[in-house]
Amino acid sequence: MRIQVRLPKVEPEEYEKPTQCPYAGCNGRSFKRHGLQGEKKPLRDPQYPEVLAYRYTCLTCGQTHRVYPRGVGNDQQSDGLKAMSVLLYVLGLSYGAVQDFLDALGVSIAKTTVYENVQAAGVVSRWLQRRDLMRGEVRKVIGSDGTYVKVKGEMVAIQIVVDNRNSELLGLEIISSENIPEVTKLVRRVAKRVQAEVLVSDDLDTYKEVADQEELDHQICRSHVKRNVDALAAELEERLEAGEAPPVGTTLSADGALQDLETLRRLVRERPADGEEQLAELAEQYQEVPAPKVGERHTVWYRLRMLITRLWDRWYRLTLDQRRKDLDGTNNSAERMIGWWCKERYRTMRGYKRTKSIRNVVTLTARMGVRSGSYDMAELYA
Repeated sequence: MRIQVRLPKVEPEEYEKPTQCPYAGCNGRSFKRHGLQGEKKPLRDPQYPEVLAYRYTCLTCGQTHRVYPRGVGNDQQSDGLKAMSVLLYVLGLSYGAVQDFLDALGVSIAKTTVYENVQAAGVVSRWLQRRDLMRGEVRKVIGSDGTYVKVKGEMVAIQIVVDNRNSELLGLEIISSENIPEVTKLVRRVAKRVQAEVLVSDDLDTYKEVADQEELDHQICRSHVKRNVDALAAELEERLEAGEAPPVGTTLSADGALQDLETLRRLVRERPADGEEQLAELAEQYQEVPAPKVGERHTVWYRLRMLITRLWDRWYRLTLDQRRKDLDGTNNSAERMIGWWCKERYRTMRGYKRTKSIRNVVTLTARMGVRSGSYDMAELYA
């Protein structure tokens, strides 16, 4: 995994004067500073072992609090050290390996602290992701996809929704195996918030129903369709070449069916303007193929009939990009988000122990990854 970010730095001479009392119930905005010398604060940081803190008194409630230099908070670690531990984990190191690496730099922290740093950064990332979504920026095209990860040895389904332009994560849910109501709920929530017009997805029926329910135009990923058609066509060709006879009472033949399979391959690759008409003609040729009885194996002829019918039914969705300039016909944005910012880190793990960690880690890596090259991790510690 390659991510380029900026780590927050300790700036020992830069202090932000308080503008509002930090204590609950007090709205004080006037403060008095105590002393000029400041108080030494021990610090875990690769560069600064200590900094000066200054104490201020709120003139409204009379309570005091400390102000630290930029890049330093109330705890022992600097923001830079926290961010470094998080970055090392996101890049693939285990919690223990991060501890060993930082120990070699002379700033030892326990692996449990590394874990806490990662989870805390994930919580903030989730808050930032929700804040960005609530701002209501218009995103006309959204993409959705799902994947699976292990939690305590059990497979768990993850559903994500992204901005199709840049793979920015807009929504993430832990669901029950691409359950239609759960997918619908996630897509509906995001689509309404960003005023989406188009849903991009693979060719699962779930997404077709979601798009229809939410009145979204639907682009089916042409790469998915091509792979699926190629795989099924290869299987059906083997059965035809093995001599499976055509249904009685039809004029179909094995040679003709092989030619039709090649035609289907060509159609999904070229997606010609008259593709729908060609599929309609093929569908008419196979309409008399009988459906199997209950308990019977589907014949190669019936499977070919259903393949043609499915493509014919989905042709408008498969070619939406030919009518819109903001589509490329693929679901690469959602797949990229899953491949790079979910599975790439997950491959080095044995699995998650909590579903909450999935939300934290995936949202964190997605936020860092999409903004790689311009991302300032200081926002996680503001």
